[in-house]
Amino acid sequence: MVASDFQRELMKEIEQITSQVVYQKADGERRNGVTAYMQQLPQVTEDEEDASAFFPYAIVRLASGDTQDDNDCWSIKTEILLGCYDESTDSHGHLDVLETIQRICDRFAAKPLLAQKYYAGQHIQWALQDEDTYPYYFGGIEITFNLPKIGREDDYA
Repeated sequence: MVASDFQRELMKEIEQITSQVVYQKADGERRNGVTAYMQQLPQVTEDEEDASAFFPYAIVRLASGDTQDDNDCWSIKTEILLGCYDESTDSHGHLDVLETIQRICDRFAAKPLLAQKYYAGQHIQWALQDEDTYPYYFGGIEITFNLPKIGREDDYA
């Protein structure tokens, strides 16, 4: 098991899942899909760079991994953090986040297999932000994926 391979596959899948959704960018332009990032947003390193340029985004974060015994797979707790931008004054910016959550949850509830080797558990949790951060809106999903594990070698056989 290479967790980073799984993470990259999930990032590609999220970009594919959201490719038909039109989002607003902070510069006012519209674009299809989100950009997925591994673990965190890139660091803003120069004064003229603006973190709002990353919106809309999905951060695929591997939170923890666990395996119980020789016959179990790795259980990887995965967090998908979402950020969208909407400067309209109708206070519906959270709808882009909700649509993204719904598409991702529906995908893994209906078809839990990813890249022919990673399997999403059916216990899926999601949440929206609870504070007003207009014009930025946030949400998140937590899914545990099962990843293959190399079996223990028996030197005494």
